[in-house]
Amino acid sequence: MTDFRSPVFDRRQILKAAALTPFAGLALSGCSSKPAESAAANKTVTVTSYGGSYNDQFTQTILDPFAKQTGIQPTLLANTSLASLKAQVQSGDVQWDLVEITAPEYETAVAEGLLEKFDYDIISDKGLPGYAKAEYGIKYLSFLFVMAWDQNAIPDAQAPKDWAQFFDQDKYNGKRSVYNQLSDSSVLEAALLADGVPFDKIYPLDVDRALRVLGHHPGKDRLLYHSANQEPIQQLTSGEVALSTSFNNRVNAARKDGAKLNFSAENAVLAGDYFVVPKGAKNKEAAFKLMNFMSNDAEAGAAFDTVTNLTLANTPALSKLPKEVADTLPTSPLLADKILIRDDKWWSQNLKKTEQQFKLWQAS
Repeated sequence: MTDFRSPVFDRRQILKAAALTPFAGLALSGCSSKPAESAAANKTVTVTSYGGSYNDQFTQTILDPFAKQTGIQPTLLANTSLASLKAQVQSGDVQWDLVEITAPEYETAVAEGLLEKFDYDIISDKGLPGYAKAEYGIKYLSFLFVMAWDQNAIPDAQAPKDWAQFFDQDKYNGKRSVYNQLSDSSVLEAALLADGVPFDKIYPLDVDRALRVLGHHPGKDRLLYHSANQEPIQQLTSGEVALSTSFNNRVNAARKDGAKLNFSAENAVLAGDYFVVPKGAKNKEAAFKLMNFMSNDAEAGAAFDTVTNLTLANTPALSKLPKEVADTLPTSPLLADKILIRDDKWWSQNLKKTEQQFKLWQAS
């Protein structure tokens, strides 16, 4: 029986999912035949995510094929936030149907009663890896938090090999851009790795030690903060910084557009986001149908994985990928011993106080 309560991002589960062979006879579009809630509702679905190149890729590989197959018209926004989701639910004026949030935010939203239970009569769970299925959402993709650099300023041969080099101001005398929030950022983990803490000793995080490391290497005056996922790409391509934290898919998208950027998957941090349905969503059945499509349509999932270099929670898609693509995904077994897996449980229990501590440190 599936444990809905605490989907842990377990290394064995992830790698097992990544290595799965094709599922014979898998139902790929098992939408329920239950009646719609109303004749007018569920003809559209409003999805909210993080914007930039990611939204373009999501539209191309998932939303457009979904609309063609079902006739349901998605609208994709770029202003996702837990605060806005909460405000909509509490006011009773819910405008979003399907919302992307981070794993710690998912746990917070569940605890505060902000979400609809997922209807697994509509969403077939045959394509879902075990770690992805939850009572109030699906942990639908995996990504890497990485160190990225501007190749014009730092040729690959001189690029940082680990986080200690990334933060070393003697090696790189310039500013590093890092996220100004911690919900989707692993800068504290990176600081501890730079200080020599091994992967299996990172959690529980020693926040004081991580901040001391950042204060010393590279130093507060060498940190530049970004607040959106596309911002570090703009900072790197404009020459504002030569080093930044980012996500593997953002750097890959920029490279495909011709940007002279690169990143290292080694010493990266593996994490994931959830899609959830706010309580009172007007088109929740359409949202569940979209989640079913994302979780089970092999062609769409494989296209998403190929274009984004992210791992979608859609195991049939993995069987469609050529080896050269599968080897680049965050869940590739080739990276198993070279990356840190983010501890969602620790972050869900400590996000608020750690964010406050981080902001006080920034302001001090």
